[in-house]
Amino acid sequence: MSWVWMEHLDNATTRYLLQQVDQWQAEGNTGPYFPVQRDTASELGTCLMDAFRAALYYLVSPDLVTLEMWDAFEVTQPDDILGGVTRSGVTAFFKVLQRDSVPLDYDHLFLNVAPRSIANIETFNKVCQEQPPGVYLVSAGEDDDGHCFVVIVYGPNERVLVLDGFTDKKDPPMDVLPLKYVQWVHNVSWICRVALNPGYQCRHGKRKSKTQRKREKRLR
Repeated sequence: MSWVWMEHLDNATTRYLLQQVDQWQAEGNTGPYFPVQRDTASELGTCLMDAFRAALYYLVSPDLVTLEMWDAFEVTQPDDILGGVTRSGVTAFFKVLQRDSVPLDYDHLFLNVAPRSIANIETFNKVCQEQPPGVYLVSAGEDDDGHCFVVIVYGPNERVLVLDGFTDKKDPPMDVLPLKYVQWVHNVSWICRVALNPGYQCRHGKRKSKTQRKREKRLR
Protein backbone atom coordinates (compact mmCIF):
# COMPACT_ATOMS: atom_id res chain seq x y z
CA MET A 1 0.00 0.00 0.00
CA SER A 2 1.35 3.46 -0.90
CA TRP A 3 0.64 6.77 0.85
CA VAL A 4 1.37 10.47 0.43
CA TRP A 5 1.57 13.47 2.76
CA MET A 6 -1.75 15.23 3.32
CA GLU A 7 -0.43 18.51 1.88
CA HIS A 8 0.34 16.75 -1.40
CA LEU A 9 -3.35 15.93 -1.76
CA ASP A 10 -4.44 19.54 -1.33
CA ASN A 11 -5.17 21.09 -4.71
CA ALA A 12 -8.07 22.82 -6.45
CA THR A 13 -9.60 19.53 -7.61
CA THR A 14 -9.42 17.59 -4.33
CA ARG A 15 -9.80 20.40 -1.77
CA TYR A 16 -13.61 20.17 -1.73
CA LEU A 17 -13.50 16.45 -0.90
CA LEU A 18 -10.85 16.96 1.79
CA GLN A 19 -13.06 19.60 3.40
CA GLN A 20 -16.00 17.18 3.36
CA VAL A 21 -13.89 14.48 5.05
CA ASP A 22 -12.70 16.97 7.71
CA GLN A 23 -16.31 17.97 8.40
CA TRP A 24 -17.32 14.28 8.57
CA GLN A 25 -14.65 13.64 11.23
CA ALA A 26 -15.44 16.85 13.15
CA GLU A 27 -19.02 15.61 13.54
CA GLY A 28 -17.67 12.60 15.45
CA ASN A 29 -17.95 10.01 12.69
CA THR A 30 -15.32 7.25 12.77
CA GLY A 31 -16.33 5.09 9.82
CA PRO A 32 -15.38 5.51 6.16
CA TYR A 33 -16.61 8.64 4.39
CA PHE A 34 -19.05 8.36 1.50
CA PRO A 35 -20.02 11.50 -0.48
CA VAL A 36 -23.67 12.38 0.17
CA GLN A 37 -25.88 12.72 -2.87
CA ARG A 38 -27.52 16.08 -2.43
CA ASP A 39 -28.38 19.40 -4.01
CA THR A 40 -25.78 22.03 -3.08
CA ALA A 41 -28.05 25.03 -3.61
CA SER A 42 -26.85 28.33 -2.17
CA GLU A 43 -28.26 29.06 1.28
CA LEU A 44 -28.67 32.70 0.25
CA GLY A 45 -30.69 31.78 -2.84
CA THR A 46 -28.11 33.36 -5.13
CA CYS A 47 -26.89 30.23 -6.92
CA LEU A 48 -27.40 31.78 -10.38
CA MET A 49 -25.17 34.74 -9.60
CA ASP A 50 -22.74 32.52 -7.69
CA ALA A 51 -22.39 30.39 -10.82
CA PHE A 52 -22.18 33.39 -13.15
CA ARG A 53 -19.46 35.00 -11.02
CA ALA A 54 -17.56 31.70 -10.84
CA ALA A 55 -17.66 31.43 -14.63
CA LEU A 56 -16.41 34.99 -15.05
CA TYR A 57 -13.70 34.42 -12.42
CA TYR A 58 -12.48 31.46 -14.47
CA LEU A 59 -12.50 33.71 -17.56
CA VAL A 60 -10.39 36.28 -15.62
CA SER A 61 -13.21 38.86 -15.68
CA PRO A 62 -14.63 38.56 -12.13
CA ASP A 63 -16.20 42.03 -11.97
CA LEU A 64 -17.91 42.00 -15.36
CA VAL A 65 -21.32 41.15 -13.84
CA THR A 66 -21.98 42.12 -10.21
CA LEU A 67 -24.57 41.37 -7.54
CA GLU A 68 -25.65 45.01 -7.76
CA MET A 69 -26.57 44.48 -11.40
CA TRP A 70 -28.69 41.47 -10.42
CA ASP A 71 -30.36 43.42 -7.59
CA ALA A 72 -31.30 46.21 -10.01
CA PHE A 73 -32.82 43.63 -12.36
CA GLU A 74 -34.61 41.75 -9.58
CA VAL A 75 -36.69 44.75 -8.46
CA THR A 76 -38.19 44.97 -11.96
CA GLN A 77 -39.41 41.36 -11.86
CA PRO A 78 -42.49 39.67 -10.32
CA ASP A 79 -42.15 38.74 -6.64
CA ASP A 80 -41.95 35.02 -7.40
CA ILE A 81 -38.39 35.50 -8.67
CA LEU A 82 -37.39 35.61 -4.99
CA GLY A 83 -38.29 31.92 -4.76
CA GLY A 84 -36.05 30.92 -7.65
CA VAL A 85 -35.24 32.00 -11.17
CA THR A 86 -36.55 30.17 -14.24
CA ARG A 87 -34.88 29.92 -17.63
CA SER A 88 -37.10 32.74 -18.89
CA GLY A 89 -35.96 34.89 -15.96
CA VAL A 90 -32.33 34.11 -16.71
CA THR A 91 -32.87 35.04 -20.35
CA ALA A 92 -34.48 38.34 -19.30
CA PHE A 93 -31.39 39.12 -17.19
CA PHE A 94 -29.10 38.29 -20.11
CA LYS A 95 -31.11 40.71 -22.27
CA VAL A 96 -30.53 43.48 -19.72
CA LEU A 97 -26.80 42.78 -19.83
CA GLN A 98 -26.96 42.81 -23.62
CA ARG A 99 -28.69 46.20 -23.73
CA ASP A 100 -26.04 47.52 -21.33
CA SER A 101 -23.35 46.30 -23.76
CA VAL A 102 -21.71 43.99 -21.21
CA PRO A 103 -19.10 42.30 -23.47
CA LEU A 104 -20.37 38.72 -23.50
CA ASP A 105 -21.22 36.41 -26.40
CA TYR A 106 -25.02 36.48 -26.35
CA ASP A 107 -25.40 33.99 -29.19
CA HIS A 108 -24.02 31.44 -26.73
CA LEU A 109 -25.86 32.73 -23.64
CA PHE A 110 -29.28 32.62 -25.29
CA LEU A 111 -28.74 29.10 -26.69
CA ASN A 112 -29.74 26.13 -24.54
CA VAL A 113 -27.51 23.24 -25.65
CA ALA A 114 -29.05 20.67 -23.28
CA PRO A 115 -30.89 17.81 -25.00
CA ARG A 116 -34.42 16.99 -23.90
CA SER A 117 -33.47 14.16 -21.56
CA ILE A 118 -30.53 14.01 -19.13
CA ALA A 119 -31.57 11.57 -16.42
CA ASN A 120 -28.27 10.72 -14.71
CA ILE A 121 -24.69 11.86 -14.20
CA GLU A 122 -23.32 9.49 -16.85
CA THR A 123 -25.51 11.00 -19.58
CA PHE A 124 -24.75 14.51 -18.33
CA ASN A 125 -21.01 13.84 -18.46
CA LYS A 126 -21.31 12.52 -22.03
CA VAL A 127 -23.32 15.58 -23.12
CA CYS A 128 -20.69 17.89 -21.61
CA GLN A 129 -17.84 16.10 -23.36
CA GLU A 130 -19.65 16.53 -26.69
CA GLN A 131 -19.63 20.33 -26.32
CA PRO A 132 -16.82 22.57 -27.63
CA PRO A 133 -14.20 23.31 -24.94
CA GLY A 134 -15.34 26.19 -22.77
CA VAL A 135 -17.22 27.41 -19.69
CA TYR A 136 -20.89 26.50 -19.28
CA LEU A 137 -23.67 27.58 -16.92
CA VAL A 138 -25.92 24.70 -15.88
CA SER A 139 -29.29 24.47 -14.15
CA ALA A 140 -29.92 21.00 -12.75
CA GLY A 141 -32.68 19.70 -10.51
CA GLU A 142 -36.16 18.23 -10.50
CA ASP A 143 -37.84 21.18 -12.25
CA ASP A 144 -37.16 24.49 -14.00
CA ASP A 145 -35.96 26.07 -10.75
CA GLY A 146 -32.85 23.92 -10.47
CA HIS A 147 -29.54 24.65 -8.80
CA CYS A 148 -27.06 26.60 -10.96
CA PHE A 149 -23.37 25.78 -11.21
CA VAL A 150 -20.57 25.80 -13.79
CA VAL A 151 -18.95 23.02 -15.80
CA ILE A 152 -15.57 23.38 -17.49
CA VAL A 153 -15.28 21.34 -20.69
CA TYR A 154 -11.81 20.54 -22.03
CA GLY A 155 -12.78 18.30 -24.94
CA PRO A 156 -13.90 14.76 -25.87
CA ASN A 157 -12.87 12.10 -23.36
CA GLU A 158 -11.39 14.75 -21.05
CA ARG A 159 -12.45 15.05 -17.41
CA VAL A 160 -15.22 17.62 -16.82
CA LEU A 161 -14.83 19.90 -13.79
CA VAL A 162 -17.54 21.61 -11.74
CA LEU A 163 -17.29 25.07 -10.15
CA ASP A 164 -19.92 25.40 -7.43
CA GLY A 165 -20.77 28.33 -5.17
CA PHE A 166 -18.90 31.62 -4.83
CA THR A 167 -17.57 33.54 -1.86
CA ASP A 168 -14.95 36.25 -1.54
CA LYS A 169 -13.82 34.71 1.77
CA LYS A 170 -11.70 31.93 0.26
CA ASP A 171 -9.22 31.32 -2.57
CA PRO A 172 -10.28 30.08 -5.03
CA PRO A 173 -13.71 31.58 -4.30
CA MET A 174 -15.63 28.49 -5.41
CA ASP A 175 -15.56 24.73 -4.86
CA VAL A 176 -13.79 22.81 -7.64
CA LEU A 177 -14.52 19.11 -8.10
CA PRO A 178 -14.82 16.48 -10.83
CA LEU A 179 -18.29 16.18 -12.35
CA LYS A 180 -18.50 12.50 -11.37
CA TYR A 181 -18.89 13.55 -7.72
CA VAL A 182 -22.07 15.54 -8.42
CA GLN A 183 -24.18 12.40 -8.12
CA TRP A 184 -27.39 14.24 -7.18
CA VAL A 185 -27.97 15.33 -10.80
CA HIS A 186 -31.07 13.58 -12.16
CA ASN A 187 -32.44 16.23 -14.48
CA VAL A 188 -30.79 19.10 -16.37
CA SER A 189 -33.04 22.00 -17.33
CA TRP A 190 -30.61 24.01 -19.43
CA ILE A 191 -26.95 24.49 -20.35
CA CYS A 192 -25.49 27.60 -21.96
CA ARG A 193 -21.94 28.64 -22.73
CA VAL A 194 -20.36 31.72 -21.14
CA ALA A 195 -17.79 33.43 -23.37
CA LEU A 196 -16.35 36.93 -23.55
CA ASN A 197 -16.91 39.20 -26.54
CA PRO A 198 -14.48 42.13 -26.09
CA GLY A 199 -15.66 45.42 -27.55
CA TYR A 200 -19.30 44.32 -27.87
CA GLN A 201 -21.81 47.16 -28.31
CA CYS A 202 -25.55 46.53 -28.41
CA ARG A 203 -27.03 48.05 -31.57
CA HIS A 204 -30.16 48.95 -29.58
CA GLY A 205 -28.22 50.79 -26.88
CA LYS A 206 -29.87 50.70 -23.44
CA ARG A 207 -33.43 50.62 -24.72
CA LYS A 208 -35.69 48.70 -22.34
CA SER A 209 -38.12 46.05 -23.43
CA LYS A 210 -41.84 46.83 -23.48
CA THR A 211 -42.45 44.30 -20.69
CA GLN A 212 -39.74 45.83 -18.51
CA ARG A 213 -41.12 49.36 -19.04
CA LYS A 214 -44.60 48.19 -17.97
CA ARG A 215 -43.26 46.51 -14.83
CA GLU A 216 -41.25 49.57 -13.83
CA LYS A 217 -44.31 51.77 -14.39
CA ARG A 218 -46.39 49.61 -12.03
CA LEU A 219 -43.72 49.91 -9.34
CA ARG A 220 -43.77 53.72 -9.32
